[in-house]
Amino acid sequence: MRLAHLVTLSLALLLGACGFQLRGTGSFDFAIKEFRFKASDSLAPLAKNLQESLKNQGITLTDSAEYSLYLGHEALSQRQVSFTAGTRTGESMLTSSVLYEIRSGDLPALISGRAEVQRVMSFNHSHAAASNEENNLLREEMRRELVNQLLLRLQALKPEQLEQLRVKAQARADADKAASDSEQQRLQQQENMFQLN
Repeated sequence: MRLAHLVTLSLALLLGACGFQLRGTGSFDFAIKEFRFKASDSLAPLAKNLQESLKNQGITLTDSAEYSLYLGHEALSQRQVSFTAGTRTGESMLTSSVLYEIRSGDLPALISGRAEVQRVMSFNHSHAAASNEENNLLREEMRRELVNQLLLRLQALKPEQLEQLRVKAQARADADKAASDSEQQRLQQQENMFQLN
């Protein structure tokens, strides 16, 4: 019995030394420590999971943050990829994806992207209830994977990178406003000329 304990302890120490961690238990090092969080549906499971994970990683979610993280709707799809004899059992490809954006104030998105996870699931029509339960569990796992993908992308952001993107977006917005003002002025002058005639 002691030998079994020693082997178990040795394996645990070995795995810990090589950096092994259970999926979803890692920690992230963020250069940007606060975000304003907005979601198309703040009560959706993905939005709640992401907010909770950000807070667990030490990120402050506040309306006064310089940068906003906007999360779109989680898109779910399922398509049949294989059939067996009699089409009683087959495999489906499950896909979960979400669009996200990093914004600053009222400027256009500084960064926009899409996170996506796919899994193959076997479906047995003879055991539909079990297959549905498996589908739900798989969807939850995929949602956790989406959150991890988003955390990794947020971790890669650097303040200087976002500042450069903000400056460019502000310059574009200023140029668009100047062009719009110029066009309005031209139309107003044209209208004044017609009125004089």
